Amino acid sequence: MSKILVKSVEQNINYLKDGEVKSGYLLRPVRYSTIDAEDLINTIANNSYVPKAFVSSALYGIVDAIENFLLNGHSIALPNLGILSLSCESNVAPTPSDAGLSQFKKMNINFRPSISLREKLDTVDLELDGIWKCLDLSAKDKVYQRINQNHDGVELPDGDGDEAMEPENGNDNTGGNNPSGGGFEG
Repeated sequence: MSKILVKSVEQNINYLKDGEVKSGYLLRPVRYSTIDAEDLINTIANNSYVPKAFVSSALYGIVDAIENFLLNGHSIALPNLGILSLSCESNVAPTPSDAGLSQFKKMNINFRPSISLREKLDTVDLELDGIWKCLDLSAKDKVYQRINQNHDGVELPDGDGDEAMEPENGNDNTGGNNPSGGGFEG
């Protein structure tokens, strides 16, 4: 069974008409790292007994084919994973005479997970890896402090209160507590 660590992180969730910002705590999965092509190739080669050169060739061929199909208007069904497709982000045209290419903002890539992957997500165990309060929600580069709550819901500092981190760059002044040694990426 899979287990995913999650953190509850304070963030801005709504900007009210009077300029006031409403905040709240949302769960975010802890991301340890990004697996690059080399790591993926090595793992596949080690687990399948297919030579690394063959896996590398196949992977880059698959990526080229996916890119080519997407950029030519096709959706791609990846077995047991889901479907990749493109969508447009555009402005709303109030009348047919306003409709056209001038509405276009940008293209996006969408991923719709397969039913089997969604079912597997439903069986993943979650473990809370902390609650993080934003020290200044209006700051561009937000700094977070880990807090705990007692049984009455009162926030208590975790440790000596000097522990803070910046999720944007992954720095965790506490030294991190995940297997890769990095901080929170959210």
